[in-house]
Amino acid sequence: MRPPRSRQPDLFEVERKTSDIPSTQKTLVVSLIERLLIEALADENSPAPATDDKTREAAHEQDHA
Repeated sequence: MRPPRSRQPDLFEVERKTSDIPSTQKTLVVSLIERLLIEALADENSPAPATDDKTREAAHEQDHA
């Protein structure tokens, strides 16, 4: 039995031609990616902002909409 066809092709299986990054820019790109990852991890570890009951309930209602 064949698997059902998906409506959209898998984005990771599509062959895409991307431009090569010049070797002079590769270290810059790597350092920028490292900084973004560090910032994302730092944001993940920071405490969430305190919310009041009205804000929490509005968010909960939004989930059900």
